[in-house]
Amino acid sequence: ESERQKASAALPEARPASRSPWAAALDTPTRRPQPSPKFYVPSVLLPAEASKSPSVHKIHILGEDERSKFIAHALSGVYESVELLGWKRTPSRYTNIQKTSKGHRRETSKFERNPIQLKKPDEEDNSPIDHLVISSKAFGAESSLDQYKHRLREDTTVCVMTEGLGVLDDVRAKIFNGTFQMPNMLLGHMSHKLAFNRNYNSVKQLKGGQLLMTPLPTTTVSHSSIERKTENRTNFVESFGRARQLRGSITEYDSWLRFKLPSVIFAAVADPVCVLLDLPYHGLLQNPPAQRMMERLLDEITLTLEMLPELESSTVVRDYVRGNLIKRQLYKNIMAKRDAQSSLLYQVQHGHQTDIDYLNGYFLKRAKRIGLDLRMNKLMTDMVKAKTLQTRQRINTDIRKARLEQLKAQQGASGGGGSGGRSGSNGGDEENSRKQEEARQHILNQILHPEAADRLGRIRLVKESRATDVENRLIMLAQSGQLRQKVTEEQLKDLLNAVADKKEEEKIVVSRRKGWDDDDDDLLDL
Repeated sequence: ESERQKASAALPEARPASRSPWAAALDTPTRRPQPSPKFYVPSVLLPAEASKSPSVHKIHILGEDERSKFIAHALSGVYESVELLGWKRTPSRYTNIQKTSKGHRRETSKFERNPIQLKKPDEEDNSPIDHLVISSKAFGAESSLDQYKHRLREDTTVCVMTEGLGVLDDVRAKIFNGTFQMPNMLLGHMSHKLAFNRNYNSVKQLKGGQLLMTPLPTTTVSHSSIERKTENRTNFVESFGRARQLRGSITEYDSWLRFKLPSVIFAAVADPVCVLLDLPYHGLLQNPPAQRMMERLLDEITLTLEMLPELESSTVVRDYVRGNLIKRQLYKNIMAKRDAQSSLLYQVQHGHQTDIDYLNGYFLKRAKRIGLDLRMNKLMTDMVKAKTLQTRQRINTDIRKARLEQLKAQQGASGGGGSGGRSGSNGGDEENSRKQEEARQHILNQILHPEAADRLGRIRLVKESRATDVENRLIMLAQSGQLRQKVTEEQLKDLLNAVADKKEEEKIVVSRRKGWDDDDDDLLDL
């Protein structure tokens, strides 16, 4: 009888062994306390022999957004060395991690100093990278990875963790297009809710979540190469599984796609309609025509998902797109952000580059291959791009108008004390200066990208002398034939830094002695 009781007590613990190792990612969350995160290794993807290899204790994280900083902070207790790489020239000021306690929102938050600080790109560093995480905007993944591709090897594990879909396709086509050895690529997605907190220069964790990864099928490499890649991938995923804040695990592609689809569909259905109608999220629920547009967008996207060849045998995705859960989650996400402004609307209103090509644009490309016509998604994609271009043109026009008004005010102040007999000569000087300014602007428009011209115009409004020095140097380079192509925003930043360094060298610092400490001197820093 005691043996029978032992056997019956062992049954509940033996039942999870028959489940799929990635089924836990799709369970409905409950209010019961969750157990400590466990790491599941599907035997199809990762053989048992690979788990015996020693772990690699260094990881590189490429990105400057809130997700990259949070991952670096979470992995600092797992890896012996975590290096946060930057692909922009201007580092971010957000250096802390803010955690909110469970319960009431007004409870005291905890702040931790992120031990992993950003490192600027170093072109001379050729040390190999074993583990790499790319966390950035979808449109910036290719350019950021291109700066570090010379440090990747065949057995390097790279996890691409961006918004949208189809990012890895562009990376493989434009960077690893046969001229460079393809590393071991993983797709990743996090369900954590993160945000920048400007008041405390920190990354705030609004809500905990899970991190899922999925590998790509590899069929064109040797058996030994597959073993090395599998071993490195195992070490990579195991390290994420040991990070308590990340709860990382690996799964198959269809389960991973099901995990990511809610955020992708929300960004591809709700955000474009907000841009079209200039509405906050709660305005969508009070506008029947807006709801009909969202339904048409959603119907086209779900039809494309059902027709994709790689998802033909996937019951996970098919049940999701055919059921009513997809609409309920869309409504739930809109209600959760009802008072907030659409992030896509903010980007369009400020002329920033968007991820529309990896949201609606991704479904357009896939639908074209299988012969589907997504007219509504095509309309929304063109609308977002047209509005973004219109905003950039308006900003450039406003900058030119503001600059001309400044020139007129300066000329009026300098010519106000002159005699009436010199009015004719003053009018001629004003006409000559106007023509010179127009010629100057014409040259700058030919040698500057719109983003670079926009940044230079904003700098002129704040510090005119610095902008003039940069313009003079650019015009001199253009006239001497040293500019082969248009100057990008990153190149303009380098030139601005060079001008600033030159100004710093010309400064003379005078220090005064004082025999006492005066706290009022600290006010001079303000």
